Amino acid sequence: MKNSNILINILIGIAFLSFPILTSPDFGTGSLLEIGAFRRSFASYVLLLIFFFVHYYVLVPQFYNKKKWWLYGVFLIIGFAIVSYMPSLLLNEGLPPNMPNGPGRKNYPMPVGRKGPPFSLFRFRDTFIFQFIMVVVLSLLLRLDNQLKEIKSEKLKADVSYLKAQINPHFLFNTLNSIYALTLTKSDKAPNAVLKLSDMMRYVVTESDTEKVPLKKELQYITDYVSLQRLRMGGQVNFTFDIKGDASGKKIAPIILINYVENAFKYGINPDKPSKISIFITVDDKGIRLITENDIVVDKNTSLSNTEEGAKNTERRLEFLYGGKYELDVIETREHYKTNLYIDLS
Repeated sequence: MKNSNILINILIGIAFLSFPILTSPDFGTGSLLEIGAFRRSFASYVLLLIFFFVHYYVLVPQFYNKKKWWLYGVFLIIGFAIVSYMPSLLLNEGLPPNMPNGPGRKNYPMPVGRKGPPFSLFRFRDTFIFQFIMVVVLSLLLRLDNQLKEIKSEKLKADVSYLKAQINPHFLFNTLNSIYALTLTKSDKAPNAVLKLSDMMRYVVTESDTEKVPLKKELQYITDYVSLQRLRMGGQVNFTFDIKGDASGKKIAPIILINYVENAFKYGINPDKPSKISIFITVDDKGIRLITENDIVVDKNTSLSNTEEGAKNTERRLEFLYGGKYELDVIETREHYKTNLYIDLS
């Protein structure tokens, strides 16, 4: 956004300083700086440009936005007076408007009854009132548009933080359930499960608030989660888990893939029914693909609302973080569920 604002400011500056040159009736006839009328006009446009930035960076945020209307109006009047009359005072132009003087031009006599420079607060015909109004309106609209974009960006960031706060307790709840199942059977695998849970929670606490994390860490988090889930699997589950490709040097938004992995286990494990769960992760030169496939062997209606909310939250994060750079296909039937997600990380 900052680079965009700088480019817009540069283009506005070029346009302002080019306008009096390109619209001058003496353009292409010689040195414009030798013409008094052009010097006054060009000086006014330079002051207009300066006022544009003063209005954009100072008057709007300090007075307009804070509703200090009286001071804002005073500064507008002062700015208008400076833009319209300061060039004549500084350049000490003693000629009437549109009567240029210079080398090779006829010296026009001073009009009868006129003394000193052609300056009067009541001669609006020779002021830059139209240009001044356009500068005020343009800088005000650009400033307000920029503020709206900043507000929208902050709101989206707040939404993402809120979504993370919703998702992370869900991870903890499911994982604790897995460990609880191990402790009930007094399994020797319980201590290792606690260590893995510790690593997972450390990852959530230290990395989930960052914008991007190394892809290796995200994949390790998923691997630890899968390991915990496998501890409570019985012989009824035909399970496949495979990671291929080189994750070195790649980064990804944290906690963005786990929801789809989690759902595969949530609906694909039932101690009373045989089922199949497959999780494939492939890393290529540009990004990562996650494919999860599972039989639905539990009553999905028991936690349908939580699942739908988690899916919507994840999709909102994907759209916010990777809008236009991800593809998500979901195929769902009464007995089968499959997701195919690809994220371009380049």
